[in-house]
Amino acid sequence: MLQTKLQTILDKEINRQLTTLDLIPSENFTSKEVREAVGTVFMHKYSEGYPGARYYEGNEYIDELELLTIEMVKKVFSLPEDWGANVQPLGGSNANLGVYNALLNPGDKILSMYLPDGGHLSHGWSYTSTKDRTEEDIKSLQSETAYLGGKTKISIVSKIYDVTQYKVNKETNLFDYDAIEKLALEVKPKLIITGGTAYTREIDYKRMKEIAEKVGAYYMADVAHEAGLIAAGVLSTPIGIADVVTFTTHKTLRGPKGAVIVAKNDIINQINKAIMPGMQGGPHNGTIAGICQALFEADTPEFKTYAKQIINNAKALETELKSLDFNLISGGTDKHLLLIDLRNKNIGGKDAAKALAKAGIVSNMNTIPYESGSPLNPSGLRIGTPTLTTRGMKEEQMKEVAGLINQVITSQEESVLAEVKTKVEQLCKKFPLSV
Repeated sequence: MLQTKLQTILDKEINRQLTTLDLIPSENFTSKEVREAVGTVFMHKYSEGYPGARYYEGNEYIDELELLTIEMVKKVFSLPEDWGANVQPLGGSNANLGVYNALLNPGDKILSMYLPDGGHLSHGWSYTSTKDRTEEDIKSLQSETAYLGGKTKISIVSKIYDVTQYKVNKETNLFDYDAIEKLALEVKPKLIITGGTAYTREIDYKRMKEIAEKVGAYYMADVAHEAGLIAAGVLSTPIGIADVVTFTTHKTLRGPKGAVIVAKNDIINQINKAIMPGMQGGPHNGTIAGICQALFEADTPEFKTYAKQIINNAKALETELKSLDFNLISGGTDKHLLLIDLRNKNIGGKDAAKALAKAGIVSNMNTIPYESGSPLNPSGLRIGTPTLTTRGMKEEQMKEVAGLINQVITSQEESVLAEVKTKVEQLCKKFPLSV
């Protein structure tokens, strides 16, 4: 039995998850079996190294676990015969750092997506405060194609590497591949990255690979958000196109918090060394067990149906929100998430997210392309459908959810929030999560 104080906190969190609608696109709810696998005695074992080459004894069954998990990655993601996988990264940022550690030297150039447009911190971020900006800094901020980086290095990636970031097209909020190619030819990066946290459209992986080849760069596709949708075959895959693909396991793949790297065998061998001993010690074997279970679950017809429903639900939510006069970045979505520009609603992303949370709807504030607000109070709201779909909700419920969101955004009165919260709890009871 858990210590009473700990059990009390756990019970409150269980109740929060059961009685609220989780619209954060980077979250999901695992099966009971995944949670059981994470909590097994595998977590007791130290296993620095790789199968057949450990630094500690007693790892014969850990070897079996890791090899089985790699086998399932290959099967579920249809890896080419000459590709391998590393399942040891502790998270998505660690996976990306492992790739950089393997393929780059300090000071090498990276070209990645602009963070406020939907990129990710692990792809490099820096800024220059308003009072310290020079004309060149202002020019970079005002550029419609690229951000050259700032004086204050926020992420470790920007501290080690020379990062330039490409922006989405100002009119369409989509990748402008011609502009990215032109920028790549100017910058001549050693690594080009796609992927992020708030880009709602499919990416042309072949075109990005062509751009990388033109400048002699490696191409890494970070599909942390899309992994489960790619595994199910409802989104296009960069595997076999990009030089390296990284992804987390806790979003659309519906596993525990962890990450995987896949690449051609010669590159994965470099990455293995870069992960361990390059930057990690022993992996979290309980997490690897949970990933393994999640992959077995992903290798089923039911999961493919689930992944397709995620997208169907996102499209239904898109249609209903548009009818309620919500401005969607890029006009909508091809996958599991939506990014809402709230400026026509006269409310900031922070206030909107807090009001929704009071009403039992969990989302997150988010920057939008060509942001007029600040990172601490941006103009956008990011929502997604993975957890709602895990609950068993379909298009009809998305219409209801959109209506509840509209009620909160239109009126932040406490009485309205309380009314919506009651409706949310009733909806959650109709579509319960299994603990």
